[in-house]
Amino acid sequence: MQDYIVLSDSNCELSEALRKRFGMTDYLPAHFVTPDHVDHLADMDWKLYPDHKEFYRQLTNKKLEFSTAPASPEECKAKFRPYLEKGIDIIFISLSSALSGTYSFLMAAKKDLDIEFPDRKIAIIDSMRYSAAVGMLVAKSCEMHQAGVSFDDNVAWIEENKRKIHEMGPMDDLFFLSRKGRVAKSAAFMGTLVGVKPLGDFDAFGMTAVLAKVMGINKAIDVTVEYVKRTIVHPEEQIIWLAHTDREKNALTLQKRLIEAVHPKETILITCNPSTAINVGPGLAACYYYGNEILEGNEAEKAVFASILGTK
Repeated sequence: MQDYIVLSDSNCELSEALRKRFGMTDYLPAHFVTPDHVDHLADMDWKLYPDHKEFYRQLTNKKLEFSTAPASPEECKAKFRPYLEKGIDIIFISLSSALSGTYSFLMAAKKDLDIEFPDRKIAIIDSMRYSAAVGMLVAKSCEMHQAGVSFDDNVAWIEENKRKIHEMGPMDDLFFLSRKGRVAKSAAFMGTLVGVKPLGDFDAFGMTAVLAKVMGINKAIDVTVEYVKRTIVHPEEQIIWLAHTDREKNALTLQKRLIEAVHPKETILITCNPSTAINVGPGLAACYYYGNEILEGNEAEKAVFASILGTK
C-alpha cells in the first residue's frame, strides 16, 4: 500500500464508528466557541454535548451565541508535520472554500511544508461541499487507499466526482444559512413563512441553491424522493447519506421512503455534530448522493423541479 494518509477536518461528520469502518485514522479539529466564550477543539463524537437535545436547545436560544473557526495554518502544519517526517504523503479533503477559510489556511500551510519537505506530496482538495457530502468523499478516498489505489489516482477520482454529489431535503430555518453566507437573504426569508419548506441542492461553487419551495413537510419529503429518483445515478451501487440537525423524525421518514423508492445499496443516517450545526442551524433533514455533475446555473436541477411541480 502506498504510504499516504487521507485527512479531513471535523466538519466531515464521520463519527468514531464510521471512521473505524472506513479507515479514517486521524482528522484536523476545527474550533467552536460556546456561549460562555470558551474556545473548544471540535470533535465528531459529541463529547462536549452528549445530550444532543440540550445542545439544540441552546442553539435555538437567541440569547446564546455560538461561533466556529477553522484550524489556523500553524495548527495545520502541526497536524501534517509528523506524517511528513515519517515519509507519509497527505491527501486532505477540505470543507468548501465558498463557506469557510479552511481551504485557504490549508493552502498556506502547504506552501511552507512543500519547502520543508520537498520530497513529499500534499494534496489539498477543495470538496466544494459540506457536512455529510464531505464525509462521503473522505469515506470513498479512505476505501480507495485501503484497496491500494495510488495517491495520484485517488486525488484524480475525488476531483472528478466531487461536483457530482447532490444534496436534497427540507430546511426549516434558512436564516442560519444566510448569516453564514450559504444562501441569499431573499431565500432565507422563505424559511420564515409558516409551512413553507425550501428545498435546495448544491450549486457549481459549493454553496446551497434554493431551487423550490413547497407547503408542508409531507409534500417536501414527497418532492425530495421524486427529485432523488430522477437525479441519482446507479442507486444500487450507492450509499445514500442522510444528515439532520434536530429533525430525526423527518430524516428517518426520508430514509425509509428512499429505501422503498430508490433501492440504494445502503443508507447512513447522521446527526450533524455541533461544529456543523452551529453554521447550518436546526431544521435540516437532507440526503446526499451521486448524480450527474452540477454545472453553473443549476439549469438541469431547475428543470427537474419544474417537471415535478408542473411549472414547466
